[in-house]
Amino acid sequence: MGKNRFATQMQRLALIGLVALLLGLLSLGSVVAQEATDVLIWSLGYSGDYNDALVERFNEAHDDINIVYEDVLTGTFTENNQKVRIALENEAGPHVLGGVDVGANLQALVSTGQVRDLTEYYRASGLIDRIPPNLLSQVTIEGRIYAIPQNMESVGIFYNKDAFAELELEVPTSFEEYGDLLEAVKDAGYYGYTMGLAGGWPSALMASMFMYSSAGSEYIDVLSGTQPWPDCDNCLDGLNAFYGMVANGYANPEPLGIDYDQSLDLFYQGINVMVLNGPWFIDASVSADPDFEIGFFYLPAVNPNTDIKTLGGIGGSLIVAEYADVDAAFKVLDWLTTEEVAVQALREVSVLPAFSIEVPEDIDPLTYQIASETAANVDKIGFWPVTYLPPKVFGDMNQIVQGMIGGMLTPEEFLNEMQETHSTYLAEN
Repeated sequence: MGKNRFATQMQRLALIGLVALLLGLLSLGSVVAQEATDVLIWSLGYSGDYNDALVERFNEAHDDINIVYEDVLTGTFTENNQKVRIALENEAGPHVLGGVDVGANLQALVSTGQVRDLTEYYRASGLIDRIPPNLLSQVTIEGRIYAIPQNMESVGIFYNKDAFAELELEVPTSFEEYGDLLEAVKDAGYYGYTMGLAGGWPSALMASMFMYSSAGSEYIDVLSGTQPWPDCDNCLDGLNAFYGMVANGYANPEPLGIDYDQSLDLFYQGINVMVLNGPWFIDASVSADPDFEIGFFYLPAVNPNTDIKTLGGIGGSLIVAEYADVDAAFKVLDWLTTEEVAVQALREVSVLPAFSIEVPEDIDPLTYQIASETAANVDKIGFWPVTYLPPKVFGDMNQIVQGMIGGMLTPEEFLNEMQETHSTYLAEN
């Protein structure tokens, strides 16, 4: 009996010890969870609601890292950039930031000395093999990589398929056919080209679309400052084609009197049958819910020999602050660049990833078409003018385009004005 009591007592003690150990481990786990590393993010580069959804998904899937999201970039493009730059310089800003424009803006942030060099991360993660070279070059400064392209954007013509069927119109395959199409639309009492330039946006982008379509990569040399604007005869041909949208009555009246959103209303109402836009328009058009089906085609090249198919570029990029916890920040980057997250963004907000994925066939047909064609033509997409132009010069370009469309400048004078403002800026900076 004594031995049995002793054995029973030892079993009870062992059980109590095991329970205590389990409780201790649970307590320790609680402490670990409470000590998760916070990663501060001000923007992920998507719409506000989708930013919030991404943060929630990440935090639910990770116990050791917690994204703290602050929606503080609510000002203008210039104001937001200044806020980020000052915050980085004072080591008081975000640890990870999305939606960063490449080109002059990225260079300005890197000049603070507080943007982490991601070159080795690219190599270790294998990301260097997933980003197309022409995109990678846009986030490379003096041989080092400082940002991760988040999404790719390509611009084309969205059209009213019902109106095309009614007028027995076919998708054009050449710029000559595009001109015939615009004439037919005009004769039928519609407007073919949607244009709303009040406030500047998107004046420079529309003009650039036509200059790329005629000059191809020669236009990149002009934007980069290595070729004078007036020396680009192909750019002039593209500008004349763009100006012809207004001069020939193909665009809606008073394009300088309405803004971008108002011009889209003309398309949704069926007054205009085509609109030049990017993949972000897919999500916007779903919300607008027009009573017709929408199709898409690339603007046929003004010059059939151009090596650039369309305007587009990197929509936004991710950077990491030098003062961030590097392990935690890199885990956030790892997650954001997975194919799973990229496909979700494609499905839910029609955002095209900047790295290669298998485009799912069960998504919206319009999204599938644009995603597939953009991926197939990634090396033939000319980058946004602001990628090459300083923000000040880009702002001036919007105003100069407005002057041309308003009849105050000829296309030739446009090129001269751009040369003056561009060369003046470069000389002063």
